[in-house]
Amino acid sequence: MAQTKEINLNVLPEEIKKELLDFYEYLVTKYGKQRLERKSPTKDKNAFFESVKMHSLKLPGGYKFNREELHER
Repeated sequence: MAQTKEINLNVLPEEIKKELLDFYEYLVTKYGKQRLERKSPTKDKNAFFESVKMHSLKLPGGYKFNREELHER
């Protein structure tokens, strides 16, 4: 059952209003109608591995990871 309730944002400082709106947008994204649609586990699994493949890279043969060089400033 959908309920509508008014919230008086005028009692809050501007910074807090922005934070509240950001959180609201997060909740809409997380629990919105698109999230309620059931997806098949196989489709989700395939989409995950396609994403991994797309973002993967190959290192040259004999590549050595140098932690000291990574953290140099």
